[in-house]
Amino acid sequence: MSIPPGPPPYPEQYPQPGPYGPPGQPAPFGGPQGCYPPAPQKNNALAIVAFVMSLVCAIPLVPLILGIVALSQIRRRGEKGKGLAVAAIVIHGATIAFYGILLILGLSGALDDAGSPKRDTGGQVTGSGSSKVSDIRKGDCFNTGGDLADYQDEDGGQASFSVRVLPCDQPHEGEAYAVFDLEGGAYPGTEKVTSLAEEKCSGTLLTDYVGKDPQLSEKLEVYYYFPQAATWALGDREVTCFLGDTSGASTGSVRATGS
Repeated sequence: MSIPPGPPPYPEQYPQPGPYGPPGQPAPFGGPQGCYPPAPQKNNALAIVAFVMSLVCAIPLVPLILGIVALSQIRRRGEKGKGLAVAAIVIHGATIAFYGILLILGLSGALDDAGSPKRDTGGQVTGSGSSKVSDIRKGDCFNTGGDLADYQDEDGGQASFSVRVLPCDQPHEGEAYAVFDLEGGAYPGTEKVTSLAEEKCSGTLLTDYVGKDPQLSEKLEVYYYFPQAATWALGDREVTCFLGDTSGASTGSVRATGS
């Protein structure tokens, strides 16, 4: 009579399955866990706005400021758009520089299409043109571009860099009747310079030009351009006396015959 075999004295030990299975076998969950593609970078919104505004917007400095702020955000957040921000700064910076140069050239009269005024052999103006204040001659008629109304005769002043000189038979605001130099030395101060200019411009220089009994319009007043401290240091000593009309333009010269 046979006896069936009994259970082994100890259960057979098998290795516990791991999360990735034995070598060469696929992982039970399809692959390693925790590996994902990186999130795509976003374009910085301010960089885009700054670039567009630098191309189409005329508001000064706004695209420049937005571009600088955008660069700071891009570094901090790791966003895209650095090229747009830099382009906005460069484009708007160049635009500001361009208009700044145009302004300087315009104030100096360098952009005047007519160039310098035309004169005959005797020095009389025959054709209009832009002229520096320091180049105004005795007998020249000119327009100041509105600066004449900004200061009073007792104060004088360097109201503009340039004027438009034209023949006196054309409407004009001012007519120069004397040009002279002050004595050299250290700058005596604005008060002293204006005092000297007013004394000489209101004296015989005026009557020598218009005559002793002139029939002048009540609207005409005495004005003068005089050296400032900055121009004095560059050798400027010139005072230009002229009669001006702040209420409008006049036609014809006030110069007396033979003066």
